[in-house]
Formats: sequence, C-alpha cells, structure tokens
Amino acid sequence: MFELKKGDKVAIVAPSGQIGDKAKITAGLEYLQKVGLEPVLMPHVLAQYRYMAGSDKERADDVNKAFADSKFKALFCVRAAAGATRILPYIDYKTAQKNRKPIIGFCDNAALMAALWQKSGVTSLNGFLLTYDFMNGMPDMMVQNDLSVWLSGRLPVFQSGECVQKGEAQGELLPINLSVLMRLAGTPYFPDLQGKILLVEEVHERVHKIDLMLEQLKQQPNFDKINGLIFGQFTDSSGDDEDGSVDDCVADFLQGIDAPVIKNFAFGHIPARHVLPFGRKVKMNAQKTLLSVI
Repeated sequence: MFELKKGDKVAIVAPSGQIGDKAKITAGLEYLQKVGLEPVLMPHVLAQYRYMAGSDKERADDVNKAFADSKFKALFCVRAAAGATRILPYIDYKTAQKNRKPIIGFCDNAALMAALWQKSGVTSLNGFLLTYDFMNGMPDMMVQNDLSVWLSGRLPVFQSGECVQKGEAQGELLPINLSVLMRLAGTPYFPDLQGKILLVEEVHERVHKIDLMLEQLKQQPNFDKINGLIFGQFTDSSGDDEDGSVDDCVADFLQGIDAPVIKNFAFGHIPARHVLPFGRKVKMNAQKTLLSVI
C-alpha cells in the first residue's frame, strides 16, 4: 500500500505514445496540483519519435530516473496508445525493486506495469491517464473517487459486473488490456498466472481477433492454475455476423474452466471505470461481484 501526501513530488513519464504539446496535459497537471501533488515532467515527456514519446532508451531513461530519485513518490503516465513493450529491455529492474513506487496509467502502460511486477515486485494502479481522462473535462466521478481512496492509503472495495461462474478466490489482481497482455507472450515480461486473478478488457478490436487472443491466452504457461477471471469492457468491438459476439467468445473460452468468473466489470475504455491495483492481493466474490483489496 502507498499513500501520497500533500506536497509529494510525482514524476510525469511517457512510456508509450507521444503527446508533443504540453497543452495536452495541462488539465491533468492542474488536477494533480489540485489534489495536493507536485508534478514534475521528466526530460523526454514531450519528445517525439514516430508514434512514441522519444526513442526507446529515452523513454526508459525517464522511468529509470524516476525510480532512482527518492524525491519522487509515484510515476504518472501521460498517454497510452502504443510503444511500452519496446522499452522493457532497457528498464533498470534492480533499481525499481530497491525503490518501489507505483506507476499510475492505463492500457498500453500496463505492459510496463506487468514487467515491473514480474521482474521487480512493483505494484501499480491501472485506470487513470493525464490525457484520456481529461478529453471531455474532468475525469468521471468513479475515477476520481477511486483515486482519492488510493492516494489516502485506504483499502478500496469494488462492486461491478455480472456473475458468470460462482465462487470465491484470492490472489494478486492483474488488470490488463488483452492485446497488451498477448504482446508480452513468449517474453520474459509475461506475468506468471499461477494463483492470480486476471482481468482483461479490449477496445476497437474485431470479434474474431478477440476470440483468437483468448485462445492464445488459454495456452500460456500456468493459465490452468489461475484462481479467478474477470472480463471488463470490450468497447467498440466489431465483426461479421458469423463471428458471433464477445459473449460467444467468452462462453467458448470458459469451457473446461471452473474458476469463479465475473463479466461486464467497470474497467476498460469507458469514462466510468475503476482504478485497479496491478499486482496487489484481492479477495473475489463472484456471486456478489465484489473485489476487496487485502
């Protein structure tokens, strides 16, 4: 657990897509200041290289410096989009392990969260971005309320979704975009699924590709030892009639799986989403659609 106090400095990093113009995060920076934090832009936040915020080593260097500098109590990501998997070989995991502090971001940033958790035991918060959450004004109240709970050091409880398979479970929660997770397959950064509660979401994806990614997920090491499954929002999915629906994909995927399962959980590319811990132990009650951070 962590607690951020008024006046704490937080590093602003861009491990994924580029923003180029500071104006794109002005509202987000003002929000952090409003809640009492002191945001500090790392050197390459406004850099641009193709679709990314600078070269792979530049983006990794900002993350490494933020972990090494004791004045920073957390790292906030500016944007997701794509590119985080490219910096994973350049992250200083030993320094991160010695100076554990949360990364707060969303979507593609979860690749970095997964790698830091797998290699360094660093826990993070997934579900808040300094660009995405300020596109239409202030973040949704669900996002703001969850952040308030986390930043105060309290233990949140989340209730959302529908029960698919009854049961209770405990384990570290891994909330992640499905495409991002499968880009880690076969790398040293793919998280160990044994004993975990996995939550997946997706956006702008074809139904048949969701189906195939779920099948690939089922074939990953230790998937058969998972403790619980949660399906978030599969926003703006599309497909041909013969593809079926996302619910059809989920139903096929769950054949032979006897773990507790929740679907339609409020996490994903929707305004009203929960801000969830990556790597923290939770209790899951599928009948009550409850997640409680331990």
